[in-house]
Amino acid sequence: MSRTPPIVSALDHWLSDSVQPASMRWFGMRVVEVRQISAYSCRGMNGNPHAHISEHAFGNALDIAAFTLADGRRLTVKEGWRGLPEEQGFLRDIQASACREFATVLAPGSNVYHYDHIHVDLMRRSSGRAICEPDAVSGEEIAARASHRNPYASSRDPYVTGSLGGPREARRKNRERINEEDEFEDD
Repeated sequence: MSRTPPIVSALDHWLSDSVQPASMRWFGMRVVEVRQISAYSCRGMNGNPHAHISEHAFGNALDIAAFTLADGRRLTVKEGWRGLPEEQGFLRDIQASACREFATVLAPGSNVYHYDHIHVDLMRRSSGRAICEPDAVSGEEIAARASHRNPYASSRDPYVTGSLGGPREARRKNRERINEEDEFEDD
């Protein structure tokens, strides 16, 4: 009889109760894939052979680098942490919820080793202390700050960067311009 590691249950709970609702809220669609970059790995913390043994060595930790949305868009932690307002809001909301689910959550800004992923683990500490770094901040607050810095950023359309319309509209206008130029050359 095989036993499911506790990290699997915690991850499943976090994905269904926090990640999927946050994805629906920020993007209007579900996450269809989570890309993890390190699971079981018998090593010291942060890859240092002289450090305490990592929770990865017990199969008790995951490093999450990216999420793929239902429309195929891929949101990486590395780019999205300071990306569009909705990307920042989503990532900060799921980091905050991870801090409630896991014993350790390290995200970009926690240290140099976690610049491109969110580390989660279930390390048991004798003090009972949990670690959440950087401090959890509401996605709404982060997205509002990001929108304030970039007033052209859209809350829903990743293609809008100050111009009107998305890529389909831009292609249509370009075709119209080319057709108009062709008409003038024929005269």
